[in-house]
Amino acid sequence: IIFYLAIILAGIMFFIFCSMIIRGFRSEEKKNLDYVIVLGAQMRADGPSTVLKYRLDKAIKYLNENPDTICIVSGGQGINEPYPEAEGMYEYLVENGINRECILIENKSNSTVENIIFSRELMEEDYEGVGIITNNFHVYRALKIAEKQKLEGACGIAAKSNALYLPNNVLRECCAILKGILLHHI
Repeated sequence: IIFYLAIILAGIMFFIFCSMIIRGFRSEEKKNLDYVIVLGAQMRADGPSTVLKYRLDKAIKYLNENPDTICIVSGGQGINEPYPEAEGMYEYLVENGINRECILIENKSNSTVENIIFSRELMEEDYEGVGIITNNFHVYRALKIAEKQKLEGACGIAAKSNALYLPNNVLRECCAILKGILLHHI
């Protein structure tokens, strides 16, 4: 009976986590924020992964519509990456017409928690608002981490994701939310 109760409890938690993740898909994009933080993802030798490209393309769209916003590209170098994610992100944005003067680089982080902490260190104390650009399946957890780290006025800016991989990404996010709760990151 304990086994069945565990299965039922896991199912309920999965349902709750999925509903929270899906809520992040409809994040309200605020205009004219002081900062946007683009969260890093896999960087390859030939450029950003598809997941990261979706985030960067969303940043380009936002920055073109809100030219006074400062962009922080955030991501360190994983063991399977040729260089820090933030440096590749910076190059991608500049190659796509974003003014290099409007981009700050945070290249020490290795997790979403560190993305938020280290990016916050680059921001002026009197900022009015900050957007976190990440894929739709990641918005909820990123905002919960930002809230826990006292990043005031943070809003999510959802980039799309590949529908084919969405079930896998949502399942991984459910596990990451549970881990974040257990480690007190959320």
